Amino acid sequence: MKIRTKLMLSMGVLIVFILLFLLGVTHVQFYISRDIVYLQDKKPFDSLKSEFEQFYIHHGDSWDNVGSARFESAAAFAEIALSAGGKILYQQGELSADELRSDGYLVPLNVGDQRIGRLYVMNDRQFKIYGFKTMWYGMLPNIGLASLLFTGVAALLTLFLLSWRLTSPIRKIIGGIESIKKGDAAPIFPEHRKDEFGAISRALREMNESLADAERTRKQLMSDVAHELKTPLMIIQGELELSHETGVSLSAAKQASIHDEVLRLSRLVHEVLDLSRLEAGMTELHPRTENLVALVGDLASKTKFMVEDKQIDLSLHAEEVMISVSVEKGRILQALYNILTNAVYYTPPGGQISLRVETVRLPDREGSYARIRIEDSGAGISEEDLPHIFDRFYRADHSRARPSGGTGLGLAIARQNILAHRGWIDVQSTVGTGTVFSVYLPL
Repeated sequence: MKIRTKLMLSMGVLIVFILLFLLGVTHVQFYISRDIVYLQDKKPFDSLKSEFEQFYIHHGDSWDNVGSARFESAAAFAEIALSAGGKILYQQGELSADELRSDGYLVPLNVGDQRIGRLYVMNDRQFKIYGFKTMWYGMLPNIGLASLLFTGVAALLTLFLLSWRLTSPIRKIIGGIESIKKGDAAPIFPEHRKDEFGAISRALREMNESLADAERTRKQLMSDVAHELKTPLMIIQGELELSHETGVSLSAAKQASIHDEVLRLSRLVHEVLDLSRLEAGMTELHPRTENLVALVGDLASKTKFMVEDKQIDLSLHAEEVMISVSVEKGRILQALYNILTNAVYYTPPGGQISLRVETVRLPDREGSYARIRIEDSGAGISEEDLPHIFDRFYRADHSRARPSGGTGLGLAIARQNILAHRGWIDVQSTVGTGTVFSVYLPL
């Protein structure tokens, strides 16, 4: 069912509901007005009640001949009916007994604790209210039909214009979605609107841009992977083809070269798969309580040969002997190793690298955190490169030789490992001075 049809049906139901509501309000208003008249002129009602009760007592607790009796207080009432024992014993006025039972004011008659009858009465004001009610109910069907017809026509016109205005942006949104399905990079949505349709349009546009970015990232990843695989494969292919064409067996040096290229290929494939699993949240962690100070000390020992080769001064500072964190040891060591080896590469011979382990409290976060600062005196990272250093295959040093350098995945893997442990990395760098990586992990 279309929105326009639903709106028209809803308006029709609303009109019928309003008419029924007005009918109910009129009905209740009649009884309220009748009771207000009684409260404003109560004395004649009490006098009439007393006369009928005295008649019953004086006639030996009987209503015999009450139909022909005369009551002085009855002159103040337009309608009176006495009901006792399920019968009408006395009646005055034009209305039937059933009409008085339905719309008259009930005055109970009692002698002591005994109920002896009921009076249904209307004084002149109540009778006029009843006459207005009867007239209104007589006119209501015609008024209702006329109102329903008039409001129906007006509602249909209003709904037609309103539904057109409501469905117009929906049609534009559908058109924009169809454009996306056809591959249009810039679909048109009614984003200028300030209502929910504008919000939906902006959300769809942002979603389309995100999908486009994801697709560009996927294509770039495929291109980067192909480029990284191309060089070692060409080396391996060239050496094997040369050996095949010349009939000369590969020397030990050539075999070692091919072996290095195979290792590079293997490392690249494993790192791409590892990063993809981390980004997709498919890596299951098995955290245990570890002493972060000992882990960083172990890291310093593993990289000792690297810093000694470049005559770099590597120092470790810890403000406590024991800083407990819940981590998967291998993952955290992999992340810190990638960051530290990156610092070693960019620090010139004779430079300095400082490792600091401490606990900190941050003003914008609850609880305490462990912080590992890796500070080097290297070349630093430019402002243009700094936002991209955690991107796949990105190298701040674009001249870095691939055979001697990494794959450009180390920092990306490091960040994903830290994020998987509910931590994060901050980077500060000054060109010509050095870089500081700060890794935060929850205690």
